[in-house]
Amino acid sequence: MDALPITELTLRQFSGGRAIRIVAFFALIPVLFALIFLIDSEGTAPIEFIATLFEEIIAPTIMPLAILVLATNALGNELEDRTMVYLVLKPLSRMRIVLEKYAAIVITATIMLWLGTLATFLVAMRGDAAENLDMLAAIWMSVFFAVIGYGALFLMISLLIPRALLAGILYSLLWETTFSRFIPGIRVFSIRHYVQSIYARVFDNPVAGVDEPLRLISAIVTIVVIAGVTLAIASWRLSTMNLE
Repeated sequence: MDALPITELTLRQFSGGRAIRIVAFFALIPVLFALIFLIDSEGTAPIEFIATLFEEIIAPTIMPLAILVLATNALGNELEDRTMVYLVLKPLSRMRIVLEKYAAIVITATIMLWLGTLATFLVAMRGDAAENLDMLAAIWMSVFFAVIGYGALFLMISLLIPRALLAGILYSLLWETTFSRFIPGIRVFSIRHYVQSIYARVFDNPVAGVDEPLRLISAIVTIVVIAGVTLAIASWRLSTMNLE
């Protein structure tokens, strides 16, 4: 018997579905910016370009949207296709179903976004890539915790709101991309702020222009708590749903 049967099933569903292609598209968008930068950098240093791209586009917009597609697809399609009833018939708790679906989201989104940021980094940095691996490590660490936080949040939303994808897009574009950027008080309620704090603390370089980043441990703990609470709510919601 497979140790994580639902995770393995979901990974296979992702690999052959439309969601993975959409995530790949989002992950590769920064590469296009890097190619444009390669053609004409206008005197901007590669490390400054990568920092601005990550802080202004990848972290607040591309990552949430890419993770949203997978997270709403993981359980949302099961509910729409009425195949969830077959999962709950298995001798598995509702919490385990949620956690295994969540594991598939984390694995897939992390790999795709890591590959996208790696390609962007290599294209923009060119010969300086080996000298700035600390920046790539900081980006990868913040990507991982972004997936942890957003993945759990959007998985919960997919069980609470019928039009979860639309709700997630509005949340990502309005709350994470716009409001939290221009209204200082809102950022403490934004996953983006904690993700960028992790990036700034790990990178520890003046080029990282993150305003008032939290301490590393505080940002990590906050994201883990958000993930734990939202996954608990998702498990409760799944246990109360009438799936017949």
